[in-house]
Amino acid sequence: MNPVTLPRVMKPVSRLLLLWVLAAGCATPKGPNVVAESYAKALEENRLAEAYALTTGLPEGEVGFRERYADVAVRRERVSAVRQATEGMEARAPGLILERRAATWRVVEMRPSDEAKAALTRFLNAVESKDWEKAWSLLSGPLRARYTPDRFREDFQREPLAKERLRRARLALKGNVKVTGSEAAFPLGADRNVRLVMEEGEYRVAAIE
Repeated sequence: MNPVTLPRVMKPVSRLLLLWVLAAGCATPKGPNVVAESYAKALEENRLAEAYALTTGLPEGEVGFRERYADVAVRRERVSAVRQATEGMEARAPGLILERRAATWRVVEMRPSDEAKAALTRFLNAVESKDWEKAWSLLSGPLRARYTPDRFREDFQREPLAKERLRRARLALKGNVKVTGSEAAFPLGADRNVRLVMEEGEYRVAAIE
């Protein structure tokens, strides 16, 4: 079979299209640290449309984002938090964690028990900081199907024992975790456990009893 060759004479539009396709094929996504710094810089310079374009969005859209960061003090606080977090940033996907070390990224190798502890810690931190969307995303599939982030927040705030359960779960992190198959259990005493299940390569919270 003869190799396919491009004609020597091409219309200007065709040449531009070819160059665009080649450039798109060679393009690579920017690293998370680059995106985080671009976001922080846009906030710092009050370029809110550009900052919002670097986010996953809000239910209330860009209008809500602009209202949130209309105050320069709020923007400065957010910029500072983003830049501090970037220094120890992690990139996550089901079954994979990368950690930033100086100017490079390294794959984090963890034992199943450590992975379970890290997942429960992320959940507890999200709830305590009232990041309900993040907390909801760390629930098991059946719980995510039962709740929305708003419903999860409402039920949590109405539950009189919620804070006590969080306190016990936080204490359970200091003890041993029992890993069996695709489940991890943190004993709370009296035959009660904080239970996590493995879903798509990542531990998620199934019960805090």
